[in-house]
Amino acid sequence: MFFSRAQEIALAALPLLDPRGASGTGRSVTEIAEAAGVPAAFLSKVLGRLADRGLLRSRRGRKGGFVLGRPASEITLADIALALDRRDGLERAFPPVAGPAGDLLEPARTDFLKRLKRTRLSDLPAPFARS
Repeated sequence: MFFSRAQEIALAALPLLDPRGASGTGRSVTEIAEAAGVPAAFLSKVLGRLADRGLLRSRRGRKGGFVLGRPASEITLADIALALDRRDGLERAFPPVAGPAGDLLEPARTDFLKRLKRTRLSDLPAPFARS
């Protein structure tokens, strides 16, 4: 039930982007990596995967960098998890725990999946500072 490293990095980095979405100010991979405290090379791969799935857009030029593909209020944590996991449903991305602990942990898993579906990127602390 834990996030992959790519999902963790996305959850550290995406709140650093302008919450307005495509009309917002872009940020470079280097800038995001420094602010999030994550490796730039791996972050670049994660952001590229999110852009391939439409959650981000990349822009070239002086005001370039990455921006959200749509406003933060329209992106759920489930969207992020699935974009990086590339499965067709949260239940497959976060399967039930097997063995004797499975029945005990199932209510926690169910609650976790519900929270991913209803928590929006805009609900996370927003350290974005306009430059």
